[in-house]
Order: sequence, then structure tokens, then C-alpha cells
Amino acid sequence: MGRTLRDWLRVPSVSGAEGPFTRLVADWCTRQGFTIDLWQARESKLPPHRSLGNRHLPLANRPTLVAKLPGSGHGRSLIFNAHADVVDAPHPERWSAGPWSGALRQGWIHGRGACDVKGPLVSALWAMLAARELAGDGLAGDVLLELVPGEEDCVGLGTLTSIARGVKADAAVILEPTECLPRCASRAGCRFDITSRGRAIHGTVKWEGRDAIRLARAVLDALDTLEARWNDRRANALFDPYPIARPITVDKVSGGRWQGMICDECVCAGYLELLPEDSISDWERRFEKELVAEVVRRGRDAGNVEIQFTERYDGHCTSSQSPLCQIAMRATVGKHDWSAFNSGCEAGTRANLLGTPTLVWGPGSLSLAHADNERIRFSDVRRVAASFTRLILDWCGEPVTKETE
Repeated sequence: MGRTLRDWLRVPSVSGAEGPFTRLVADWCTRQGFTIDLWQARESKLPPHRSLGNRHLPLANRPTLVAKLPGSGHGRSLIFNAHADVVDAPHPERWSAGPWSGALRQGWIHGRGACDVKGPLVSALWAMLAARELAGDGLAGDVLLELVPGEEDCVGLGTLTSIARGVKADAAVILEPTECLPRCASRAGCRFDITSRGRAIHGTVKWEGRDAIRLARAVLDALDTLEARWNDRRANALFDPYPIARPITVDKVSGGRWQGMICDECVCAGYLELLPEDSISDWERRFEKELVAEVVRRGRDAGNVEIQFTERYDGHCTSSQSPLCQIAMRATVGKHDWSAFNSGCEAGTRANLLGTPTLVWGPGSLSLAHADNERIRFSDVRRVAASFTRLILDWCGEPVTKETE
């Protein structure tokens, strides 16, 4: 499976261009004897959901794949979820090995998507093969893997294409880099564009214009204040390991039309990540109200600041006392305390729409995801595959009885 992962990392699957990679995985699954369903979803055929109101790249030429290891139909089913897309790697010269190299160095496999999430995807498929071999007479419940488009572009939309197809299971594992440990909760959140407007004029008489960049400075300072104000570390114990309760991240600032001019428009784009129990709409209203107040407090005209929310995604929380969590605990090597995955991901879609007990789990680390020199230790891919195998055998292996319901 190491060679498979390295080969897959050599296929760029940046958001909007996942199709070739998804079809490659479909061909691999066919050769392994899995039942596959590969289709092209259309936005017009999807049920109403908050993801559909978000900005996103069109779904055209971005297929969804479901591979299935069929059971007898008398046991609990399990679905693994992976996103096919990766973020771009615009500066390959900064990598010690190329972002699309799949290089193996001292036990680490390098490449964009190594831990987010092609390494976790390989762990899940490896476990499906192992469970089939170990099950002997076969599993009682189905094991599925869905490979969805667009998580990096628009969280939740890809999983919605699978739900609209009628794909469901009794439990779900969302494949993300979690340091090899299962996580029982994940963040909700929203993306924002904050536009600061000014009045352009020649720089030599700039006092006669209005500088949008100076206004954006006040916006950025205000965002730091809000993040500190909302940092209630006691709000949810599952997020205690992380130093910021509700992170606000600006990931893009753009402004200015031509040199020599005062900037008349500057846009700060980013995202607010929330706790799973937070109401997204309530926090959007609070974000807007308190940001405006902070801009005014800094002596700036908030009337020239426009806030738009461009993406929303649900968080989730599965009780650590649930049967899924108890089985996952037994399947994991070593003891651990339950905590949350410190990011938004696909977990909230099935958990909220279908009430599916859900874990986030996989090899790799968020500290390497989206970074130059993204990589994963192959021994961790193998280790998590072994844990997934035990999870499959325990969750799907026996017919459902009153004791196992």
C-alpha cells in the first residue's frame, strides 16, 4: 500500500480538478473486487442545505465515488469518508521533495495531500482489504468508503452529493489527520469577506482621499480583539487541548488597483471556527455587531465596512459513551482521553442531517496539512489501518442483536 499512496500523491487533485484522481481510485477499487458507484452530481438535484448557498466551484467534472465491501445485511454498517481534493502547492521550490513527487525518505512519504487526506484514505482501504480477509465467512454489515469532491473548496457539499444519492450507514469515520487517535467532535464555522471601502486619489495628495488599507488595518486589529474576547476555554471540555476556543483566521488580504494611488477597496477573507453547539447564525450576528463596534472604537467609519458570510459548515459531537466510541477506544493502540478535532470537516453533514454517530480519525497531523513539505510517516498509515481493521470487525462483524443495538 506504500506504493499505492506514493502513486496517488503523484496525481495532482487540487479542488476543481479532482476527477482524474477519483477515477483512478475507482479503478483501483474495482480491481480489488469492491462494488463501486461512480457518478456526477448536479447542484440542481441536491436537497436544500446550507452548503448550497455557499460559494463553491461548480460540481461539473468532479465525480463522487462510493466503494462497498458488502456484508450479509444483518449487521451494522460503517462508512469511511475522504475528500478527493487537496489544496494547491504554488511554490514547489520551497519543498525538499516536489509536492507531487510521492518521495519516500526515512520512513516519511512526501507530497501534497499526504496527510490531508490521501494517507488516511489508504489506511481505510487497507483496513477494508484486511477485514475482508480476516472475516472468513464475511461481515454481517456493509463497509463503505465515499470519496467526495470539494472539501477544501466548500465543506460539506461533497458529502451532500452522496447523501442525495441515498448512501447511508449506521456509523461514519471522517478521514482526517488526527495523530492516529479517534476524535468525537469537530468544529462548526463560517467564512467571511470583509470589504473596507475608501476613495482613490493620487498618493501625493492622499489626505484628500480615503485609504481602504488603513481601514482594513482597523478591521484586522478588531478581529484579534474578538478572538481574545471569545476565547472561553471552559465552554467545551473536548476543545481544552487547544489554546483558542473560537479561532478567527484571515487567510487572504487583497486591495489596490494601480500603483501611485490610494487604495479604494481592500478585502480581508477568512473564517471563524466555532464549537459544535454554537449557533452559526447567532454567531454571525454577534460577529457583525461586535466587529462594527470595535472599528468605531478605533476611530474609523464602520459605514465603509461591509461584511458578507460566504460559507457555513456544521460541527458535530458524538457521545464518548456511545457504542461507536467504545469500540473505537478498544481498537486504538494505547490509552487516550477523548478530545475534538480542531477543525471543520465533513463530519457535520451526516451527523446533523441523518443523526449518524461519527468519528474523525486518521494518521498524520494538522501541523503538516496545507504546509510546505507536507508528509506522513508510513508506519502511522499502517498503524491506523490496523485500528480501522479492528473497528470494522467489531462494528460490522457480528449480526445485530439486542446487546449490540
